[in-house]
Amino acid sequence: MKARTYDTIKNLCWACLSGILTAFLFPNFNFEFLAWFSLVPLLYAVNMSKSFKESFLYGFTAGIVSYIIILYWIVYTVRVFGALPYYIAVFALLLLASYLALYFALFAGFGRIILDRYKKLSFILIPSSWVFFEFLKSKLLTGFPWENLGCSQYLNIPFIQISNIIGVFGLSFIIVLVNYAIFSFIFLKNRISKKQALFELFFVISVFILVILYGYYNIYSVNKLVKHKKPLRVALIQGNIGMFQKWKITKKRTTHIYLKLTKQSLKYKPRLVIWPETALPYIISVYPFYWNKVMGFVKNHKIDLVFGALGLNFFNGKYHYYNRDYMFSRYGKYSYYDKHQLVPFGEYIPLKRQFPFLAHILRGAGIGNFTAGKKFRILRNGKLKIGSMICYEAYFDGLVRHFPKNGANLFVSITDDAWYGKTSAPYQDMSMMVFPAVENERFIARSGNSGVSGIISPVGKILDETAIFKRTYMIGYVKLINRKTFFALYGNIFAYIVDAVFIISMAYIFLRKMFKKYGGF
Repeated sequence: MKARTYDTIKNLCWACLSGILTAFLFPNFNFEFLAWFSLVPLLYAVNMSKSFKESFLYGFTAGIVSYIIILYWIVYTVRVFGALPYYIAVFALLLLASYLALYFALFAGFGRIILDRYKKLSFILIPSSWVFFEFLKSKLLTGFPWENLGCSQYLNIPFIQISNIIGVFGLSFIIVLVNYAIFSFIFLKNRISKKQALFELFFVISVFILVILYGYYNIYSVNKLVKHKKPLRVALIQGNIGMFQKWKITKKRTTHIYLKLTKQSLKYKPRLVIWPETALPYIISVYPFYWNKVMGFVKNHKIDLVFGALGLNFFNGKYHYYNRDYMFSRYGKYSYYDKHQLVPFGEYIPLKRQFPFLAHILRGAGIGNFTAGKKFRILRNGKLKIGSMICYEAYFDGLVRHFPKNGANLFVSITDDAWYGKTSAPYQDMSMMVFPAVENERFIARSGNSGVSGIISPVGKILDETAIFKRTYMIGYVKLINRKTFFALYGNIFAYIVDAVFIISMAYIFLRKMFKKYGGF
């Protein structure tokens, strides 16, 4: 009994180590090289476990440690802007980390089954298991794709190019594949034949080399594509208006701050100016004075302006409010896009009809009451066709790829990360913005109220960025690209195939067990 308890504690320590190493992959640590072996300790613990339940525990431990470190900023956001006590803020972090840790746990639990039942196919099924549960995490209950494993490689430019075919989930697959290969070589060499070991080694090395070679080819291809395209000068305006002040200061003052910063940037003669999410935190369409003031400024200075404001529509007998992105053109025309992917417990309250008491409490903490947009509108003026990503929805690749499919040749991202304070969250946010650029082969011009604002190239390189919590503007250059990537056209086909492989393999085990139980094969 004592020996078993000691083994359990030892394996829990290995699981904790995996959780720490995985957390260290992301900003502000950025030890992305750890990704290639960060899961090896967890795989070792799973291999040493005696049951699904025990492996589940090890996976849950790794997950909760990892997400507490990655999402520590939740405490700051809930306490400062939710005006809730510290202990509730900590509880909120633990609750979210525990939920997300379940996906780690399920990966570990099913990993135990795979190692037992599929010795020859484990090198494919272990990464498939990870992708299945990561994909589920990113889609289930509105989804939370924050810092998926593949996102850890945002600075590894050659490696991430393959995401324009297989997406971020494909990157996660390759990372886990390498982790498994290292684990197998060290800990399973006595359980598999030399032929099997050599095949796995050859397969993994070949995949990695092909991915890197494709990466350099794609960088060359994209650079060749944009080499002779005319650059478009962009001004990114960072108003840095505090969250407590943003909704209290007058419309006149807010509008003045952004017009003043924009006027300063005009000495560089930008063609396109971008203000952040809800830069004008009021319903501009019902205030003709401010509508005409901003539109007049745009026409007089011959610029195109993209900015965030509140939207309003009336239907089904009530008013509906939107987190809206407008484009005012130099010709006096306008277009708009309403945010599709709203932030749960930030911009709307899930299940508020089923739990009205919860809705009452959360609304008192400042939770919004927005309606999600329904149409994928392109903000356009002539050849300029903008796909607008408002804050959180930029991480949802299935949503974002609709923009290039519908003709967008430039991505604009507007956000307000002031909620996060001076934590690692704004930098985590910026790191994930690399992947819409690569997956869809588009420049991204990003404007944040408090930063990080910047320009990202279609190969995922952050060309320039601002400091956070500084009132400033930045001048950058983008180019318009019309070519559509495989990912933009077909989405997460790779992830669906991998998920199907995992589901079929688990179903086979279950059905075989059932048939044996009832006298079948």
